Amino acid sequence: MKKIFFSSIIVIFSFNISSADVKSETYNLVLKAQNCYFSLPSYAQEAAIDSWLDAKKYLNDAIKEDNMGDPRNLAGVFYRNARLYAGVVLQIGSAYGNQNCQ
Repeated sequence: MKKIFFSSIIVIFSFNISSADVKSETYNLVLKAQNCYFSLPSYAQEAAIDSWLDAKKYLNDAIKEDNMGDPRNLAGVFYRNARLYAGVVLQIGSAYGNQNCQ
């Protein structure tokens, strides 16, 4: 019985750590995409604006869901979407040869 109890505590603890990692990794990736976006010339920004706005929107929604206690289990989906759209911004910036987007 004690082994099951301690095992469940370890699983819960590791889940909380991985959840925090996802949040910080997503935030850092969106921040990198922001720096990439603002370092692009205006003609390249036009290609990345929609993805940039979507990355920010999904990150904000994920944070709001977390602050509400994530009652619908949507925060993880929003974090994943924010990472995907931030990745698109970085790919667009890399295609233009911008070093801030590597």
